[in-house]
Amino acid sequence: MKKNFLQKVLATTLTGAMVAGTIVGCGDTAADTTTTDTQQTEAAQTTETTTEAPAAETATESDVVAGIDGWTPFDNEVTLRVAVYDRGDAGNGCSDVENNYWTKWVQENFGDKYNIKVEYVGITRSDVMTDYSMLASTNTLPTLCMEYDYDKLATWAADGYLQPIDIEQFKTIAPTYWGNMEANGLTGYTKFGDEDYMVLGMRPYGNTNYTFVTWYRKDWLKDAGFDKYPATATELLDAYAKMTANGHENLLSGSKVAGAGADQNYSFRDYPQDEKTWCTTGDYQIPALSTEAQKRLLKWNNKLYNEGYINPEYYLRASSDVEADFINGKAFSWSGYVSSNMQVLQSFYEANPDAELGVVVCDGKFTQDSTWGSSNAFRPNNIFGAMIAFANNATEDEVKAGEMYLEWMAQDENLFTMQWGLEGVNFNYDENGNPVAVGDQTGLEEQQGHNNNVDYWMVVTASKSFGDIEKDIAAINPQGLPQDFYDDLLANYKGQLALYEAGYANVDCLFGGSLESVTENGTALKEEVYPEYRDQLVMCAPEEFDALYDELSQKYLDAGYQDVIDERQEMFDAGNTTKLQ
Repeated sequence: MKKNFLQKVLATTLTGAMVAGTIVGCGDTAADTTTTDTQQTEAAQTTETTTEAPAAETATESDVVAGIDGWTPFDNEVTLRVAVYDRGDAGNGCSDVENNYWTKWVQENFGDKYNIKVEYVGITRSDVMTDYSMLASTNTLPTLCMEYDYDKLATWAADGYLQPIDIEQFKTIAPTYWGNMEANGLTGYTKFGDEDYMVLGMRPYGNTNYTFVTWYRKDWLKDAGFDKYPATATELLDAYAKMTANGHENLLSGSKVAGAGADQNYSFRDYPQDEKTWCTTGDYQIPALSTEAQKRLLKWNNKLYNEGYINPEYYLRASSDVEADFINGKAFSWSGYVSSNMQVLQSFYEANPDAELGVVVCDGKFTQDSTWGSSNAFRPNNIFGAMIAFANNATEDEVKAGEMYLEWMAQDENLFTMQWGLEGVNFNYDENGNPVAVGDQTGLEEQQGHNNNVDYWMVVTASKSFGDIEKDIAAINPQGLPQDFYDDLLANYKGQLALYEAGYANVDCLFGGSLESVTENGTALKEEVYPEYRDQLVMCAPEEFDALYDELSQKYLDAGYQDVIDERQEMFDAGNTTKLQ
């Protein structure tokens, strides 16, 4: 059954993408890889002005009114279960993602009006597939299943978690949402095989990853004799040595590594990339143990460990320990998503009032370290945001309620409130009439969740956008801090865009459906096998590394990774993948 399904998956989706000469990755839609700021601004402006589609376009013989004006409350209460990521970062937002001020706000302003009981279902961000599998096994999948990764939804469809949807009905119930999809080139990617399964939110500026940055101790670097952040890995090692000599022990902190996205090796690859290697081992979800790039990455960590830059008990520590080290002035750097309200940075300056931080800025110039590979290549996103599908057991009314939820969230006034919060509480207007977030919302009942509530409004867009990159960066620039990072954040965006356009930032290969080998072996490889082998490689003596890498690579291949490589290669040879551009 699954094989037959997978053979049909490309009938529309990837075939259309490859005919157009486009490429997709990270579950992101095919997009012109030469997209410019102007093009994206125009798309965003189009989105901002999109309103309900004319009733005549969606009306049936019964003159159904499209959009919210045609809605009436359900006769009997309908329960709508909506997936929301639980990231476990209570310090950066509400600790209970299923029940807080903003979930209640949605209920009061949407659910109560239409006799819908909105229930949020927390999904562990680092273990999405396990959570969905458990929910499916107990027949309790959320009505709206969502993810950023195409292959996960393809797997759910192949495993029967999802049901096809009536796109014409969706256009009638959610014309604003569909209009956004049209404006952003997403309407051709709703199908698995011959049937429509999903709708998609957008991702502004998706050819970069500018909202995820690294802050570092600029004052420590200056004390070590560096006037700027090192450009290569070799230079960085020199800086680490000098900072350690100045008394900064375990300056990189460290925590256990596991789960999707662990140990991404993009900055250790050779460019231009080999297409076969990129296709078969280049995705970010399953660590690519056995490749040259992963060898460089792990040898780098072995070096850091043996030189004493990483906490020797890192494998017992959590990400919260890394945050604590940075806040308490023990760690050189910390990485995270940029948000106007950043509790980690607020706490850092409270504990270190005289400290000076910097942002690691991509300067747009490709560098290649002779020992470690690239130093500044990165993994871009693309214009796909979240992909949303409907659970196999959702009733007709529940599906309709879910479509209504998407349309309601896509309305300008509702999206604005979910993103910015309440005036005078979560934000204020500046002299130009632009909203400016309140930097510290700690203790407020109305405190927003992770990254200004993104996990609730991700169904519409992956990030806030006014359609102007300068305004957009100003909107997420951390507020209420002694330092301003706007210039660095803008420079980092421009540098990443330059690298992307030069071909040094390639999105991942997209496969035309579920990979059975990934379904069968992926979780064990990334959650169990890789962490064990990784720790052995990081903590071994440097002279033992090469031989141990060869040994554990073969064991990793035998544990299922070779099956993953082979199946990806089969899909590539059959033309069922995107191509390296």
